[in-house]
Amino acid sequence: MNSEESNAIYFISVASSLSGIHQQTIRTYENKGLIKPFRTGGGTRRYSQNDIDKLIQIQDLSQRGINLDGIKIIYEMKDTIDNLKKKVLLLENEISNQKVESKNKEKEIHQSYKNEIVKKSDKSIRK
Repeated sequence: MNSEESNAIYFISVASSLSGIHQQTIRTYENKGLIKPFRTGGGTRRYSQNDIDKLIQIQDLSQRGINLDGIKIIYEMKDTIDNLKKKVLLLENEISNQKVESKNKEKEIHQSYKNEIVKKSDKSIRK
């Protein structure tokens, strides 16, 4: 049992009651691609608490005058932003690691110079 399956515990009737949204409206949201409930092997829809929260958000946006296509675009943009934020964090970590590695290599190089530098004594210098 994966985490998606274990979190998706509500039937559509329960999701409808918890969100206050009619079952047919929930199906419409699914058909528009706004929500994707977990499906059992038999095809039964199962909703998680995150799905129910998203249903409520969709309903709120809809009541504010945004049509379903607009809501879909909003969620696509939100997903893109979330993915880009993750990518930025990964790149920041990579840069930080590269800086540390670069400083360590620089330190090694400077230490190797100390072994190569030989001081000449005054006796070896002839005028």
